[in-house]
Amino acid sequence: MRGKLIDMLALPALPLLLLQGRRVDRKTPRLPPAAGGPTGLVAGTEPALRILAVGESTAAGVGVAQLEEAVVGRFAQVLNRRTGRAVAWEAVGQSGATVREGHASLLPGIVPGPRDLVLILFGANDTLARHSAQVYARDLTALIAALRERVGAAPMLVSSVPPLHTFPALPSPLNTYLGARGRWLDRAAAQLGLPGVWHALVDIAMEPALFAEDGFHPGPIGYQAWAESLATSAFKYGLVPETA
Repeated sequence: MRGKLIDMLALPALPLLLLQGRRVDRKTPRLPPAAGGPTGLVAGTEPALRILAVGESTAAGVGVAQLEEAVVGRFAQVLNRRTGRAVAWEAVGQSGATVREGHASLLPGIVPGPRDLVLILFGANDTLARHSAQVYARDLTALIAALRERVGAAPMLVSSVPPLHTFPALPSPLNTYLGARGRWLDRAAAQLGLPGVWHALVDIAMEPALFAEDGFHPGPIGYQAWAESLATSAFKYGLVPETA
């Protein structure tokens, strides 16, 4: 019902929303994924914490030059700083992927084996694709089940859907409409209720300085803030030990 209500309220503005969507798609620069290999290590006390990030373009580091500057690299650095532990990280991401598309294309590239924590970074593309909250929750559940077959009982932290209403690349009222749909999807993610799965509400004061030049992806400052927020949730839920 919530999705139908959002669409109904947006109906009078539909021609403008479609026009704005086409204009944004045409004018927004296409940034490449971050350079560098998909794995890294932050030195510290062994044994290393093993972190896997799975997601859309943000998992691939779009918006920064190197993956070390993206959310997975910054998250590993925060964990290292707070625990003293070495952190071995790996990232599998695909620009433009919804959860369902990421499931199909990214899972085969994940080497089976235990991990200590899995970050799940989706939501923007499901919002842009106008998926319902029910579809988003169903696809997340299927992805998590498939990940379990590869990484075992590792705790999984699902990041909240990016706040599209704050994106500089999106004009009003398009940003308001997409922001409402994104919040709808995020409520479903927060209510999955799956064992070993936690939802991380990323609460950041969204300012233009946090974004890359496309006004859509995080830049270095944005990824750092996101990583800090995810780490706060990981420690709050007891998913990572505070000391080595």
